[in-house]
Amino acid sequence: MAFCEMCGKTGSLVSAMIEKVEMTVCANCARFGTVKNNASSFSSTSSSIYKNKVEHKDPALRVISGYASAIRQVRERKGLSQEDFSKLLQERESLVSSWETGKIAPSIDAAKKLERVLKIRLVESDVEESVKPEKSSKADGFTLGDFIKVRKRN
Repeated sequence: MAFCEMCGKTGSLVSAMIEKVEMTVCANCARFGTVKNNASSFSSTSSSIYKNKVEHKDPALRVISGYASAIRQVRERKGLSQEDFSKLLQERESLVSSWETGKIAPSIDAAKKLERVLKIRLVESDVEESVKPEKSSKADGFTLGDFIKVRKRN
């Protein structure tokens, strides 16, 4: 009898690509990847159920550049020690210390948690910055359009 390579269950198995590795897995574990072909009793129509789900994440998000000082200042303003703050966040104290010193940037999920607790903004979108036009002033100098004289066609 064959065993699922992920969970060890016996029974009906399928061949699936899971994280770029072909594995023989049960129907329950097949949902973590893309079913390649049937190793036993699954039909080809039912294998489409187990296709890997594509999650549409937010546009490229990133943590702001001054996150370390912002976290430390707000924590101190609230009168919390690193130990109390880490318990509030349900994170390790060493991780909170690394965030505050700037050694490690918080993940997007952790930064969102910090935003909720501290009521500050730590996550920004890369799309917002690329969409914003740069402000130009007359003092910037001449542009190519200043030198070109457009003629109307007859």
